[in-house]
Amino acid sequence: MITCIWCNRSQPVVSFNKTAHTFPHSLGGEGICMNVCDACNHFFGSPQSQSPAIEVVLKEVLNISKYILLLYANELPTGKRYKSEYFNFNLNQKTIKLKPRYSLRKGYQEKLGRLFCRGMYKVFLEERERQRNDAKDDRFDFIREFSRYGLGDYPIFYFKPKNGIVYYSSIDVNRPTIRFTEHSDQLDHDFKIFDYMIMGHTFGIPTSRYFVDHYLSSYKKYLVKIDYPFGTEIVPIRYIENMDFTFRILNNKTTQ
Repeated sequence: MITCIWCNRSQPVVSFNKTAHTFPHSLGGEGICMNVCDACNHFFGSPQSQSPAIEVVLKEVLNISKYILLLYANELPTGKRYKSEYFNFNLNQKTIKLKPRYSLRKGYQEKLGRLFCRGMYKVFLEERERQRNDAKDDRFDFIREFSRYGLGDYPIFYFKPKNGIVYYSSIDVNRPTIRFTEHSDQLDHDFKIFDYMIMGHTFGIPTSRYFVDHYLSSYKKYLVKIDYPFGTEIVPIRYIENMDFTFRILNNKTTQ
């Protein structure tokens, strides 16, 4: 019997007829999580309480980075232009700003940052289920509470790039995914975090609700000690501006 990793309901109480992509299909995501019910799948893709859909915020922000990386690599389809419901994007200045009708709303930037974090946790847990089949473990309950139901406040961490160099894979840019490895298992064991590169950015996704209180300090020391090539300084994402999604760092710098 199929049980949803988000609401813990099974057939015939809920149905599992729709395709649940882990990354938004419109972003190029091809991974599918079978254990997401239609109701929860619909929730992530639909506006809620005068807020944009979680998947829409995730897609809109990551699409900016995808557009720029493909442009730098001369792989952008002819005539393709970046369009956004929420952001004005200036390619020459590499700036992203909320459109006036949204920027004037009190707390809207913080709301978008929170929705982005919920989307990143959503991707992580569904990929975890798809690849490891253990997303129903109790230790991931905080992700269910936050990502699906908006309870609590759990950050996603952004790695500030070092030396003006951005690493990326063209394959992963066009078909984003995450992978669980021996290295990620060790980080999970030692520091309760999963870090991975998505669209040229490295993100840290806590795997414990106690990460900030009990593991964050030692993890920061670990990054400095090993001189982590993807960045030794991490910042919690509260606002879209916390992330360099327009790759301003690439001005006269390098991509690899």
